[in-house]
Formats: sequence, C-alpha cells, structure tokens
Amino acid sequence: MKGSPKIVIGFTALIMLAGVLRAKDAQDILKQVQKKYRNLKSVEIEFKEVNRFKLTNTESEIYGRLLLTRDNRFRFETEDQLIVSDGKSYWRYNKLDNQVLVDYAKKGEEQVLLTHFFSNISDNYYAELIDQVKEGGKKQYVVKLIPKDENSFFNYIKVWVVDKKWDATRVVYVDYNDNETEYQIEKIQLNPSLSEATFSFNPPEGTEVVDLRSP
Repeated sequence: MKGSPKIVIGFTALIMLAGVLRAKDAQDILKQVQKKYRNLKSVEIEFKEVNRFKLTNTESEIYGRLLLTRDNRFRFETEDQLIVSDGKSYWRYNKLDNQVLVDYAKKGEEQVLLTHFFSNISDNYYAELIDQVKEGGKKQYVVKLIPKDENSFFNYIKVWVVDKKWDATRVVYVDYNDNETEYQIEKIQLNPSLSEATFSFNPPEGTEVVDLRSP
C-alpha cells in the first residue's frame, strides 16, 4: 500500500546500519548498531518512495517526510495522506477524500516498525552482508535483514551504505508477494527537536471523522 507505515521499517534500518559496516561480520554490525544508536531519540527524513508491483509489472513514486521517535510516536506525510501517532492514538488522514480514521495505537505493525530497530535488532532480525557494489562512483555495502518472526509483515529488506563515509543511500523492502518498495534518502536529521504538536492531529473543518475507538 502506497504510504504504508512500513516505511518506518526501511528507514529505521537504513539509519541504524549507517556508519557501522567496518564490523567483521553481520553479528558485529548489529552489536555496533545497537551501541551506536542506543541513545537516539528521534529522526527526521525526507525521501522518495518507489513502489514496484510484480503482478502488474508497474511502478509508482511519491515524495514525503517522516518524523519518528523511539517512544512509539511518528508522523508520516506525503502529498495525498498524513499518518500520525502519539503512541496512544492513531490518525490516518486521506487528503483527497477529506476523511480521517482514528484508532488506538496498537501493538501490531506500527509497534514492530518503530521499536525493533532502536533496541532489539539482533533479537528480531538475522543480518547478512551480501554484496559490495559501486554506484555513483562510490563503493557501497549491501546488507540484508531477515525477520526471525515467521509472522512478520515483510520478507526481507536490503540496505545500501557508502564505504568509509558510511552514509545510507537507499533501502528496498520486499513483501511476500515479491512487491518492492524502495526508499531513496533525500535528507536525514538525527535527534531533531520535535514539539508535542508534531504527533497529534486536529482534522480540518469539514473533514469526515471515522472513530474506530471503543466508546
């Protein structure tokens, strides 16, 4: 689904692996990732998302911005939708339909996307350094992460990181139908100062509100 919160999987993995590929093997990479990013509190990302659909052999692209914190709050915005969670409530606003769905934040997909990469990477993913390539005149490492949970929301992800500079350049998410979602990084800011209002949502006047929370 275009604009799905699964983007957090890809970008968080991308951020966490940047700068640690001097490690001798994948397990060392994970140890260094968790050590390096243990105190990371928030991140802001500007991105280009490319979706490739295997069945129809088509693709689409969209630009957006992602803000997320280690305490389960996030804000994901593109031209056509906005998804926000303050850790307790969850809003999905469709700008084209002028409709917002409201629900409780659940320990489902969003919980997995937002927390595993901050502190539990080695507990939840197998890592493999699978390739070294040269793109844009730069040597890059390709790391593959496979979820240990058989009920995971995805099959695997691959991350590209520049040698010596350790800049993450892109990530490819692959689901169980072999559809791909590629995230190309335009800009990353670590530990930005984010207000409480960033992770709340007040529907514009005239918006249809569908509240799925129990009375």
